[in-house]
Amino acid sequence: MAGVTEEAGATARSLVTSLATTPMILALVVFNLFYIAFSTWLQIEQGKRFIDNQATWERLVEKAMACK
Repeated sequence: MAGVTEEAGATARSLVTSLATTPMILALVVFNLFYIAFSTWLQIEQGKRFIDNQATWERLVEKAMACK
């Protein structure tokens, strides 16, 4: 009786074999993985910039309110 790791290995081997016979599909899969990784990184960086801009805006509002 095959275990989970043997079944996962067999599935991965058959997936790699089938993708090797169709290089265009393999290229699309690789491109999509890179695109998802890049999009995720980009959103994280934009989130950091948003937080920094929000903190700057809050400091400006505090200074403006202190002047009155």
